[in-house]
Amino acid sequence: MMSDMSRLSRSVRTLSVLGLACGLAGSLALMLVGPAQAAAPATVATAPAAAANGDHLHFGNDTARPAAGARGGPLTWQRRTIYYYETMPAAWDWSLSTAVAKWNTAGGSIRFVRVASRSRAQLTIGFGNVGAAAGMATMGPTRNAWVRLNPAYRSADATDAHYRIEVMAIFTHELGHVLGFDHTSTRCALMGPVLDVAGCGVITPAHSGYYKCQTIDRSLVNALVRRYGGRARTAATTWCLIDPMPPVLSGVTFSGGVASDEPVTVRWGRPSAVPAGSRVLIRAWGGSDCAVPPAGAATAQAAVSAGIWQDTSAPRNEDACLRVELVNRYGVGRPAVTQTVARWSASSVAPDLSVEPTPEAPVDATSP
Repeated sequence: MMSDMSRLSRSVRTLSVLGLACGLAGSLALMLVGPAQAAAPATVATAPAAAANGDHLHFGNDTARPAAGARGGPLTWQRRTIYYYETMPAAWDWSLSTAVAKWNTAGGSIRFVRVASRSRAQLTIGFGNVGAAAGMATMGPTRNAWVRLNPAYRSADATDAHYRIEVMAIFTHELGHVLGFDHTSTRCALMGPVLDVAGCGVITPAHSGYYKCQTIDRSLVNALVRRYGGRARTAATTWCLIDPMPPVLSGVTFSGGVASDEPVTVRWGRPSAVPAGSRVLIRAWGGSDCAVPPAGAATAQAAVSAGIWQDTSAPRNEDACLRVELVNRYGVGRPAVTQTVARWSASSVAPDLSVEPTPEAPVDATSP
C-alpha cells in the first residue's frame, strides 16, 4: 500500500490545492456549518489521494462554510486585524510566516497578526483533520475560524525547497478563504482550481533556490482592496530567495601546488553568522579558463567553520581552476573567488643518472 508521504511526494511535481464545485477525483462533500462556529471535518485525515491522471493531485471543496442564508452579501470581516494562534512545528515557520506576509503586504486594510495566547485569537492554524485535502479553512468571518494542514506533512522535509513552497502556497490559499474569497476558474491563480507549482513556474530548475514572488495574482489583490479598502500593492514578477543569501566569503587564500611540492590548500575567514545549512562549495577543473565551471567539474563541500580545505583529488601536474564560494542550503551564494593554480603531485625519488652503477661481479657456478 502506498504510504502517506509516497502519495504526497507526487505533489513535488504538481500540486492541486482545490477542486471546482462540480467535483474532481477524490473530492470531498461541501461542508455546511452553523453561523456561530465552524464544524470540523468528520472524515479521518489521510494523505491527498492521487487522481486518475497520474501527476495531478485533485482535492475537493476545502472550505467549511456558514450555513446557507446565515449571512447575506460578501463574506467580509468587519475588523481590520485578525489575530491568529498557530501550533505548527518550527520547521514550517518559513512557509506559514511567508504566507501571512503575502497577504499583509498586498495593500488591503486588513492584517493577520500572530498572538501567543489562543484565547486572544479569532483564527487558529495548525495540523488537523482535513480528509483527503492538502489543507482546509473556514470561509469568511466565522467564530473560532481555523486553517488546517494535512497531518501527512508532518513527515515531509520542511527544508526541501519544493515542500517549503508547496506548503506556503497551501497556507496562502487557505488564508484567502478565511478572508472570504472563493475559488475561481483561472489556472495558475492563487484561488484557481489547480495550483501547479512546477507547471505554473512557481519554482524552476533554472532558478534553484528561488521562487516566483507574485503568489497573490493582481486580480485577487484588486479584489482584496475593493473588499477591505487600502491601496493595491502587487508583488513584482521577479524571483524571491527561499533562504537568505549568505555573506561574501572573505579572507580567501590559495597556497601549495607543484612549486612548493605541497597540496593545494584553500583557507578562508570564518564569518560570524551564516544562514542555517550554509556551506563552502569548492569546484575544481583542469585548464586555465576559469570563467564557467564545466559540467564535469569536481565538487567538494566543507563546513564554514573549518576555515580550510585541501585538494585530495588524484595528483596531476597541470594547471587547474579552483572556484570557492559560500552558499546557502539551496546552493545560492554571492560571487565566487576563482584562482588558477598548479595542482600538487607527490614527488618520488628519481635515480641519479650522473653516476654509473657499479657492475655486479659474475657468479662462478663452478666455485665450491
